[in-house]
Amino acid sequence: MARLDKDLAALATLSPAQLRERWTEACGGAAPAVPDSLLRRSMAHALQESALGGLSAATRRTLEAVASNGVVSAEVLPIRLKPGTRLMRQWNGRMHAVLVTSDGYQFDGRTWASLSAIAERITGAHWSGPRFFGLRRASPPPVQVPRHGK
Repeated sequence: MARLDKDLAALATLSPAQLRERWTEACGGAAPAVPDSLLRRSMAHALQESALGGLSAATRRTLEAVASNGVVSAEVLPIRLKPGTRLMRQWNGRMHAVLVTSDGYQFDGRTWASLSAIAERITGAHWSGPRFFGLRRASPPPVQVPRHGK
């Protein structure tokens, strides 16, 4: 973190020429013709992404869907469960309960990172955790079509 803070602070002190030179070194191409403030923010974002990680796959899919057609379909929306939610599933005559927590999922006396891992533990086979527990994405809100002639 200290290295990232140092690199970010250094960006603020670069002249426009140094900033464009740093972009060329880091990105392997000429800096785009944008205001220096935007170039500086873009480079800061790239440094943070490199140090801390980028967007999750689900977030990237959502952004790509919005960029391509302006709306988000239900298929790309993540399933969000509030802590305290209890998921129940009967499998081979036994009822299994999972508690959603802020840290993950509690099942069988331990905390799990994913529902899929729990479903695999229960069944012995790879399953989609949300599908195994019968979770569905919320339907997108209805689209109102303007009526002409009124």
